[in-house]
Formats: sequence, C-alpha cells, structure tokens
Amino acid sequence: MKKLLQIVLVSSLSLMCFSCYYDEMPEELVKIPEVPDTQVVSFGTDIQAIFTAENCMQCHNANRDPDLREGNAYAALVPNFVTANDADASSLFVKLVDGHRSVSTDKLALIKAWINQGAKDN
Repeated sequence: MKKLLQIVLVSSLSLMCFSCYYDEMPEELVKIPEVPDTQVVSFGTDIQAIFTAENCMQCHNANRDPDLREGNAYAALVPNFVTANDADASSLFVKLVDGHRSVSTDKLALIKAWINQGAKDN
C-alpha cells in the first residue's frame, strides 16, 4: 500500500509540475501587416470609420469608457487609452490585438500606424 501511495504521489507531482509548462509567450500572437511609412493615417477618415464599421459605439457610448461616438472618440482615447508613437504600450491597441471584437488584421494595422504616427487628431 505504501508503494502504491508513493507511485501515485510522485506521478501526481510530476504531472502537476510539467503539464502547465510555458517556455515563453510569443511576442506577437497576431501577425499584423505593416502600413507603408508614406501612407498617412487619418483619425477622422480611417480610425473613426473602423469604430463605426465594427459597431463599437454599441457598447462604447456615453455610458462606457472610452466613448467612441463620432465627435467624442479622440478626446476619450488620447491620452487615456492611446500612447502616441507607441502602439505596443497603448491599451486600445493591446486590447484589440488580444481579440476584443475580432477586429481584422488590416484594421489593426491602420490603428497601429495611426498611433505610431503620433495619434494625431486629423
């Protein structure tokens, strides 16, 4: 009986130690295409259109931050959810890359480019 208990204990301990082993998390879970440096991304034309097309205002309205309704979105995003010139540090971009609302990689590329171009209100 002691031998069986030892085998079960060692087996359980081994399973517990090695079953949830993670070497490293990949740097990018989603491969986002690059927007050419020559392409200027406009908040009013490109980014607000993404919020409209994805129906973001359904939830993100006057009752929920950030308010992504047209006319309110820029002030609600910058600087609270967007770090200009650093998309990887911007909570908006990070949340979208993590799968929030399944935004397409092309739209994510535009959002990333807009942020990295200085997150201008243009």
